[in-house]
Amino acid sequence: MRRVGVSAVVMALTAVGILVATGDGGNAASGGSGRTTLELGVVAIDARIGDRRVRSSGAMIDARAGLVVTSTHSVWGATSLRLTTGLGVLHGRLVARAPCAGLAVIEIQPRVPGLVALPIAGGGAPTAGEPLRVVGRREGDLLTIPLRSAGSAAEATVEEDLPPLVQAIRLDAAVVPESTGGPVVNARGELVGLAMATSEGTALALPWATVEARLDELEVDRQRVYVGWREHYRCAPQLHAYAEREHPGYRPIDARINAPVPATRLPGTENLDAR
Repeated sequence: MRRVGVSAVVMALTAVGILVATGDGGNAASGGSGRTTLELGVVAIDARIGDRRVRSSGAMIDARAGLVVTSTHSVWGATSLRLTTGLGVLHGRLVARAPCAGLAVIEIQPRVPGLVALPIAGGGAPTAGEPLRVVGRREGDLLTIPLRSAGSAAEATVEEDLPPLVQAIRLDAAVVPESTGGPVVNARGELVGLAMATSEGTALALPWATVEARLDELEVDRQRVYVGWREHYRCAPQLHAYAEREHPGYRPIDARINAPVPATRLPGTENLDAR
């Protein structure tokens, strides 16, 4: 069982525990609101890194704790994070990163009711030829890219300078950069991985089994920073090299190990998530 601490409560993030809403991902309504699971579980991420804004996507995995997973390199060195959901624009802080695995966890602030976690697929990685969809957000709107699994791969490269993914799912079509870190879902709308656009014009997915294994290792400290991936910071120099190449104005101090990004606030919401 994966166990992640949230405040004084230890949250169980198993495949059952994180299913706040279920359905086919495209048609299932949540809580009678008329909004779909994907609308409430897919997040657009606007990160300020150096002098640039980097847009990517993420998947809600724990609505109660406000936790979103995404790709590490799309938020590495972020000094502010703006998250757009089906409920509007929120903000957040980076609370965990696994540079070698390509994974990062963001906590939405303030936490608001109504967001849902995406359902998780069982049965392991998708088979070659299986129909899939990459779902992200562009300027707040859902963006869906139909494609197929092209089988599994080992030591696959996402970008120059970045650590290769130990295990990956190859996708048979390219995805837009804004969908990087967003969910890859099967025909039933179940989460099978996280999408990664590559510099070669192809696409990969970080398998959900890899994400789940990393989440198993997380515990929360008194500052509500999720720890447990210290060994992954051997890959931090590669992330620094990538950020320096891609984002003018980037400073390594902006990507301090396990340091949360200072949260920004919407006017009038300053006290909603008081510690």
